[in-house]
Amino acid sequence: MYNSRRRDRLDDETLIREAHCGDAGAFEELVRRNQEAAFRGAYLVLRDADEAKDAAQDAIVKAYRSLGRFRLGAGKTFRPWLLKIVLNESLNRVKSRKR
Repeated sequence: MYNSRRRDRLDDETLIREAHCGDAGAFEELVRRNQEAAFRGAYLVLRDADEAKDAAQDAIVKAYRSLGRFRLGAGKTFRPWLLKIVLNESLNRVKSRKR
């Protein structure tokens, strides 16, 4: 495990490996790096800052719970995976509005 000062120097793949091993601080660093992009992605779909904040937060929780299914390698990176979860969460909220 790494202290927080060293985590900001690690690449996403290393952080994901550490998070897979139960290092919550590694996941926190991944979130810190990507939370603004998650919010912006949700906002583009929802056009409401509060709802976008909630959608991004829910997507981050879902990503944490699904981290074991994230496959490292093959050029995969964390950000596009997270943003796909954000997009799905945001679209689900749009569908819920229509019901």
